[in-house]
Amino acid sequence: MKRPWTHKMSKALAVAATAACLTLGLQATPASADSVCGKEVGGAILTKYNELGGEGGVLGCPTSGELTTPDGRGRYNTFDHGSIYWTATTGAHPVWGAIRDKWGAIGWEAGKLGYPVDDELTNPDGQGKRQQFEGGTVYWHPTRSNGAHPVWGRIGERWGQAQWEAGRYGYPISDEVQVPGAKGLSQMFEHGPIAWSPEETPNPQYAQARDLYLTPVSSTRDGGRQEAANLLPLGGDRGIVVVRGYIATDNNPVNDVIGNHRQWSTDPAAESKVTVAWDTESGRVGVYVEHSCVHAPGTSLDGCRDAKPLVRTQHAEVVQDDQTPQNEYWVVPTSGGGIKVSISAVNSFVDVPGYQYGDLGRINATFSISPHAYDDNNKAYTGFDVWTQKDKFPSWEVLRYPRLLDSASAPQAKWQGAVWQTHVSDLSAPQHTCSRYNPDSSDATLNCTG
Repeated sequence: MKRPWTHKMSKALAVAATAACLTLGLQATPASADSVCGKEVGGAILTKYNELGGEGGVLGCPTSGELTTPDGRGRYNTFDHGSIYWTATTGAHPVWGAIRDKWGAIGWEAGKLGYPVDDELTNPDGQGKRQQFEGGTVYWHPTRSNGAHPVWGRIGERWGQAQWEAGRYGYPISDEVQVPGAKGLSQMFEHGPIAWSPEETPNPQYAQARDLYLTPVSSTRDGGRQEAANLLPLGGDRGIVVVRGYIATDNNPVNDVIGNHRQWSTDPAAESKVTVAWDTESGRVGVYVEHSCVHAPGTSLDGCRDAKPLVRTQHAEVVQDDQTPQNEYWVVPTSGGGIKVSISAVNSFVDVPGYQYGDLGRINATFSISPHAYDDNNKAYTGFDVWTQKDKFPSWEVLRYPRLLDSASAPQAKWQGAVWQTHVSDLSAPQHTCSRYNPDSSDATLNCTG
């Protein structure tokens, strides 16, 4: 089904309308008109009214005679249940219900939408409705759209490229809004936002995260293990979300010997014991477990061992502390467009005979990551809520890398959650629960209990 985006047509329509008015003058109706319910209705408006069933149709009786619009370009009649508008370039079309209410709220024909260029149509799903105007299209669904909302411009183009309401974004559930602190615009759809900025630029860290974790199907990299596959449904494009656990530098001798020798980092390539990456648009999931190294110069333990095999199994949801030589993960979609990630990663030295840290145990964690609801104060759609039940060791961070940035100077990574480790002895201690329910922000500290 082809749906031309009317913002491309609006300038041509306006020029044609001006020429028609200058050359011919307004000719909405002939001099003669019929009296309907005591009101005069004539010309193209009367023809359209009769097509809709006249007095017994959806519009009911007229409540006004034919009137001229304030811009002098069109004519209209009001009826019990709607209106019919006409111009020489758009023809006569009825407007009613929630779509008419939204059109009126935007300024009627004087607003950004302009005049209707088509009658209201039923969408292929058999329930939703849409009506095309000079400047865009208004969509409505009885249960899915949260009212009627216009779609236009570059956001409309991108939505159309994703197959409109039948595609991965679903119906619009908000109007377009200005992104605070930026020149861009954003609009929320059922399954995620679509944003646009006149200064937008590709995010180099998005490309880096994609190439690191999502491109290979299955591989071994620098002694680590990696897999990537399409495991989740298509969704709205909120970028690539990365969840990773690492042993941070914290002046603890044990951690310094076996750790990743870093603190917080937004670098997609920052060392981590385990990383799960999720492409929110394609549903592709990548998992990487790093080899394990001991930094003990001058000893036989100094060096690195390859990571143990990577296995996709629901058993990863089980909290365990055995020495089974494999790394387990499990990823499933959750309601509302989120995911649940379960990780049970074993230390690569687990089966090295006589190794003093060979029984450190497994990294056990479950993360639920859900799209954050619309935040009216920040006009933010793009963040994620994070909930985790995990061991108190090691550290974890959750980041989001948008595909496009509002500008070249915009932050390339957005924090979603972070929690700092306690002591290595807590690796096998009772798990605790941490959560954060906020949009994107610089402070992403998870609040923990237990």
